[in-house]
Amino acid sequence: MIRTIILAGFCFFAAPAWAQLESLPRFEGLEKQFQMEEQRQADQLETTRQREMMSSSLHGSGVSEAERALRGLDYARAKDELLLKAEQDRARVQRERDLADAALLNARVPKTSTSVVTEPNAYLLPPAPQGQYYARVGGRFVLVDATSELVTSLVPVQPTESTADVPLGPRPLPDMDLPVRRVSATSALVIRDLGAFSLQAPPQGQYYARVDGKIVLVDATTELPVKVVRAG
Repeated sequence: MIRTIILAGFCFFAAPAWAQLESLPRFEGLEKQFQMEEQRQADQLETTRQREMMSSSLHGSGVSEAERALRGLDYARAKDELLLKAEQDRARVQRERDLADAALLNARVPKTSTSVVTEPNAYLLPPAPQGQYYARVGGRFVLVDATSELVTSLVPVQPTESTADVPLGPRPLPDMDLPVRRVSATSALVIRDLGAFSLQAPPQGQYYARVDGKIVLVDATTELPVKVVRAG
């Protein structure tokens, strides 16, 4: 009985050291879920902004153009803060991963570890150099020296490799394509208070409008956007 308790206590206290060696794989698709959540929050904010802008532009709403412009600036500021926080979070995670990759060098991976890749062909990896073997630690393929059992180098991520647990990289730039829709000169989307948006006088035969989160120049004849001025 006493021997059983001693063995159980030894396994309990030895578990953390073993867990550091046999690190669990990262949750597949976690970064994609984060990006989807960021996009959902941005879309929800834009939907709320458009709904408020449309309701405040109705006749008898009691909201002046200046008040609408200020609310628009508030929404733009909230969107910028949302994107900035998301970018800071990604930069923080990337720094942590860079440190984790640096810590992989000289980490010990025994031949008996479950992290060892016994079939490199299954991952489209070339044969390991003589005296070395592959392992997958922290979502990265590494080369391990067979004598010292220490990680000697990280294998670059290959195009054919599953990147479910590899950083996705930077988000794409905001879409600045021209909106494809007509904006008449009497539309509520037309910007009439240029000073509220720090805009200069538009070229002759054109006017400003806010369409799909962008400030655009609209041709007065065709009523079609011809240039994106900036996000807004």
